[in-house]
Amino acid sequence: MNTLIQQESGLLGSAESVTALAETDSSRILVVSDTHGHYPVFEAIVREYGPRCDALLFAGDGMWDLVEYVENAHDSDRLKDALPPVVAFVSGNGDGDQYRVRLGASGDPEYPREAPGCTLVVPSRQIVHASGYSVLLTHGHRYSVDVSLEMLVDSAHAMKCDIAVFGHTHIPFAETFTHILALNPGSPARPRGKSEPSFAVIELDATSTEPVPSFYLVREGLLGGFIFDEPIRER
Repeated sequence: MNTLIQQESGLLGSAESVTALAETDSSRILVVSDTHGHYPVFEAIVREYGPRCDALLFAGDGMWDLVEYVENAHDSDRLKDALPPVVAFVSGNGDGDQYRVRLGASGDPEYPREAPGCTLVVPSRQIVHASGYSVLLTHGHRYSVDVSLEMLVDSAHAMKCDIAVFGHTHIPFAETFTHILALNPGSPARPRGKSEPSFAVIELDATSTEPVPSFYLVREGLLGGFIFDEPIRER
């Protein structure tokens, strides 16, 4: 369960949870990107898969969806319990770099500011440490990922990261370049090309040098809500 406090690093969660994620022997990382205001699908993904994961990475373009979830989670134990203990997020080309977030009354022990509202700072890139891995999280537009992944992979190398997670293209992708896994979860709301709505989960094991990514399809149910297919394939 996430404590809804933003650390100086930019991560959302308690300092203890951030340390535990870095030191745990194995972890599952939920990766979502490019929801573009489609809050219901974002909430449905987190409610279904958040309890099974140790962290959530949001790769931008849809920060309002994350902000709305955080606000709603403050009033809903069900949503709060579903949110992984550590959340990392970055701004996309359609996002701002800070958001006012209602987290509760002044004096609340889980409230990071002294006023009735607080500013959620959204970095352009974030590094997350999990199970011995270092993950570079960025939206990708500043790295020209729609043209080539060379700049992104070079930056991950320079920052000593093992995984580079990005969004922006709305197309699910995972490929290893010189020992760095580059992964895009696709978009659960606005897929492009021939892709379908999707998100991803990365499984990490400190005893292995191979992260295991899986992609999940998102479908609308006949009676409303969403249906999630099991992994479509590892890429």
